Order: sequence, then C-alpha cells, then structure tokens
Amino acid sequence: MDGTTDRNDRLHGSFIAALDHLDAEQREPDRWEEECLSYALGALACGLPVVAHVEIEAFWRPVEQRSPDAAAALAGKPARFTRAMLRHGLDYVRQRHGHVAMAADIGLPPAVLAGQLAVQASLGR
Repeated sequence: MDGTTDRNDRLHGSFIAALDHLDAEQREPDRWEEECLSYALGALACGLPVVAHVEIEAFWRPVEQRSPDAAAALAGKPARFTRAMLRHGLDYVRQRHGHVAMAADIGLPPAVLAGQLAVQASLGR
C-alpha cells in the first residue's frame, strides 16, 4: 500500500471513529463537531488531507479548550448535518473519488499547493 493510500485510509478511519463516537453517545454532533466534520469531509473530497486531518483533530477538542469566540459564533447558527448525513457524505466521497488524489494530482494552483505542503511540513508529515 502506498503512502497516499495509507494516509487516506487513516483519515477515513478517523472520520468514521468520530461518527462512531457520536453513535456510542447516542447524539447528533454539536455545532462545533458538525462544523469540523463537514469541513473535513469537504477537504477529503478536494484532496486536501492536511486540512481534513486538522479538522478531525479539532472535532476531538474538549469543550473547555474550544475557542470561545468560534463556539459563540457557531451557537447562533442552525444545525445542518446529522450523523447519518455525514456518514453518507463520506461514503459518497469514497465511492466517487476512491482514494482521494493528492492536491498536486488534481491541479491546485501552485500557491495553494505550496501552502498545503508548508502545513504538512510544520506538522512533521
């Protein structure tokens, strides 16, 4: 298995683990969690694994460690996605894109790709 495929499998597994966590607690995501997972899903669909990783990690942030300003801004917004919708979205991304291509493979502008590579380097990836 190549590094890209392995990394994408881990990301998909991390996304599923977040949804399984919500299932175990028998609840829908709060607005913070929903935002993180929806952004992670979009990043997976766009071939931006570093962004997906950052968002999945943010999902797990305890309430007391979340940005008060971001949490307050989200609190005023209505819920958009349920666990089932997020799980369906992940299934769709996996079926449509298979193992999501690296950003370089999908023709991102050089500046965007350079930014992603810089983030990867700062995370030791």
